[in-house]
Amino acid sequence: MFPLSSSDQEQSALTHIWAHLSFDLQTRVIGLLAQLALNAVVVRQENWSEREEARHVDPAAHPQNPS
Repeated sequence: MFPLSSSDQEQSALTHIWAHLSFDLQTRVIGLLAQLALNAVVVRQENWSEREEARHVDPAAHPQNPS
């Protein structure tokens, strides 16, 4: 049998920890992870919107200093 890699050991430890959390704590963790994912999507969308807006700005409307 092959020894477990460190990532396999971490996965095993996380599974063990998760199994010993109460249902309420598991629910709270899932809710917090969902909120984190939603925030990441919102920030990404805001950044994308700002880049798109910057692409459509008329350069003639904002003259740059030639120096």
